[in-house]
Amino acid sequence: MRVKEDLLYKKIGERIRDRRTKAKLTQGQLADAIGVLRTSITNIEAGRQKAPLHVLYELCTVLGAEMTEILPTGSEVVQDNVMSIEIGGRVKTVPPKSADFLQQLLKE
Repeated sequence: MRVKEDLLYKKIGERIRDRRTKAKLTQGQLADAIGVLRTSITNIEAGRQKAPLHVLYELCTVLGAEMTEILPTGSEVVQDNVMSIEIGGRVKTVPPKSADFLQQLLKE
């Protein structure tokens, strides 16, 4: 079971953007309120920047949200259907069909 990290941060960003727009705040206003650059808010909302926990708390405070409203549930971001396979001394996690295919290739 692995967290789909890209999806996790994308969902967090979407929820922050939704709360910000409902609060009728610009990215610049939100950034000023928590002491970061507007580009940080842009990147957090796009899922490109991983906001530290204390920044998430500050964002929630300004947006009047609880952390539970911003953080996705495990079922939204956990990838259950993966297998680990060793390729060239490195372990990779892939879907089961890909693992079967790669194991066949490696045997040949």
